[in-house]
Amino acid sequence: MKKTILTIVSILFVVSIAAADEDGGYAGAFLQLPVQARPAGMGGAYIGVSDDASGQLYNPAGAAGVVSRSLTSSYRAMKLDRSLGFISVLFPTKLESSLGFSWLFVGYGEIAERNSSGQDLGTTISSSEHNFGVSFAKQFVPYFMAGTKINYYYKKIGDLSANSVGINLGAMLLVDSLFEYGTMETKPITDIRVGLVVSHFAAKYPWSNESGGLSATQDDKFPLTIAAGFSARAINQKLLFAADIEKNSEQNPFVRVGGEYNLIEKLLLRTGLNNGVITAGMGYEVLFSNLRLTINYAFSDDRVDEGADHIIGFDLKF
Repeated sequence: MKKTILTIVSILFVVSIAAADEDGGYAGAFLQLPVQARPAGMGGAYIGVSDDASGQLYNPAGAAGVVSRSLTSSYRAMKLDRSLGFISVLFPTKLESSLGFSWLFVGYGEIAERNSSGQDLGTTISSSEHNFGVSFAKQFVPYFMAGTKINYYYKKIGDLSANSVGINLGAMLLVDSLFEYGTMETKPITDIRVGLVVSHFAAKYPWSNESGGLSATQDDKFPLTIAAGFSARAINQKLLFAADIEKNSEQNPFVRVGGEYNLIEKLLLRTGLNNGVITAGMGYEVLFSNLRLTINYAFSDDRVDEGADHIIGFDLKF
């Protein structure tokens, strides 16, 4: 093929920019998009929550507090022939710890194939990206949990592919546990949690291509990301509210805020702002003997005139 890897990657980056933030377009940009319906409905503010299997994508430390085996899956329908999906499973283990496995994938659809001069060859190439993860979390003391997620990234553009390994580190402070037992139960705000995550240590795609005796190489680095989050409950724990702030080495900092309200026994309503984009969603719980199934839906408003996205998923505790 008479084209360089730089040309192909630049084409994909145009798609990535539309898929992520306005100043996005870097390696792993798709990881900024909430894919699980519960976090998405809350504006993506989940660093200080992360109390289920989907929390592996946000703060791996939160999984230490999960007491039931969990399976979660979701799918985000997007415009421009793109798709985003996620599945994970989480197992509580001994000594207040947990072990989880996850798979996040994105399809970018068909991209016009061009030569090194930028001319359209009249054919298309497909592109996809995957994030396979293994996470482990442990609660060391009543007020502190820590966790890590080992990521394997794989990206394919036509006949070219690249892979990488990256590490996420997370911590969670359970503020209520810093006080004497029972002290916080009578307070209007309870279950206060503060989370911190550093993501994408050492992650980069080493691209290389040879054509016509010429070669091109490029290391496509994942921006190192630092995020902090806060969550708490109020109104007899019926209301969960959360806020995150995130900054990476290539983008401006941005804020996510959101909430979840238990309207009636099994119905949960959610809303939020993801860096200025309005989100909303809901969840409905169904009980089957010792199984608890929550069906979740979320809506994310239009950002760049592409139309709104819809996310549907489920969370099964068994």
